[in-house]
Amino acid sequence: MSQSRPNNKDLLWIWLRAGGRCQYPGCNVPLWRDELTMAKMNRAYLAHIVAEKPGGPRGDPILSQNLAKDPSNFMLLCDTHHRLIDKEDVEGHPADLLHDFRREHEKRIARLTALQPEKKTHVLLFASPVGYRKGYVSFEQAANAVQPDRYPATDSGMRLDLCEHEVNEYDADFYVHAKKYVARRLKSCLAIFEEPPDHLSVFALAPIPALIYLGKLLGDIRTADVFQRHRCSQSWRWRGASDSPADLEFLVERPPTTDSKCVAVILSLSNKIDPESYRAVIPGPHAEYQITINHPRRDFLATREQLERFRTVWHTLLSELRAHGRDASIHIFPAVPNSVAVEMGRLLLPKTDTPLKIYDEDREKGGFTFALEV
Repeated sequence: MSQSRPNNKDLLWIWLRAGGRCQYPGCNVPLWRDELTMAKMNRAYLAHIVAEKPGGPRGDPILSQNLAKDPSNFMLLCDTHHRLIDKEDVEGHPADLLHDFRREHEKRIARLTALQPEKKTHVLLFASPVGYRKGYVSFEQAANAVQPDRYPATDSGMRLDLCEHEVNEYDADFYVHAKKYVARRLKSCLAIFEEPPDHLSVFALAPIPALIYLGKLLGDIRTADVFQRHRCSQSWRWRGASDSPADLEFLVERPPTTDSKCVAVILSLSNKIDPESYRAVIPGPHAEYQITINHPRRDFLATREQLERFRTVWHTLLSELRAHGRDASIHIFPAVPNSVAVEMGRLLLPKTDTPLKIYDEDREKGGFTFALEV
């Protein structure tokens, strides 16, 4: 047991700068309560970085005496990590490394506690079976992705989870059930607020038609950030704007006229769509629009700026589709990232835009099949 302790003023300084949490990287456990019973208690250890005696862990003939009560020489740790650095793996935890641990933890606490109330966001999690696989959206990953721009308003978010139901994408009535559930559950989640939430952060893994429908229910009147799960990093965090390829451009192909009352809109972004796969389900002549990129691929979307560029292109195309008239039949064939699908729905104007017939591509079903109308 340490005989050298900081005075009460310095002890308070150490606790506040640590946020009352273990400063070992990745731990962050609260030290003011028992995690099992939630009973209030002090279970923190004041660990010397340089030992108070030369013979102790990381001890030094001169520094040990000089730093014995210096608050900058202490870390706040849980029992496990106190034992780790002082007994189990002293060599693996030199003083310089522990100073880095403490500084990084204190920077993070300072940054998070400096956030203003207007940076709160209500996290919306939507998961649904994709094929036979059950999707899952982690609140912890979502909470990490919104920071440091925003921080979650609650500790669990609002969850829409079709995976809890005994349905999957291959059931004949899947989309009928999905539309009813999403509309009812979203209304229930938002009903708890006296005023609509100022900001939403949307994290969704589901078949594309269901995502477009969710987007339409959300609309773009309510401020929201839509996030994308990145396969390479298994994370929802957007990359910085500097990582956005300068040559990424959304290419739009248009028909020569807007006379046709039958319209196909092809979105070849995540992969290149074979024309025969969608023309097979549109009988007779029709006009074709296409949004694509050079080398369509599943992992092209990396930054918010890319998603915003798509919003601009899609918004313009919706205006052009209105020229076909309210009585036009518009068929959508999407191969797009999840976040793009949500934004497609958010930009629809219920009183202005012609209803869109959304198709889903599945090789087990032989190509594109009609899913739902939004």
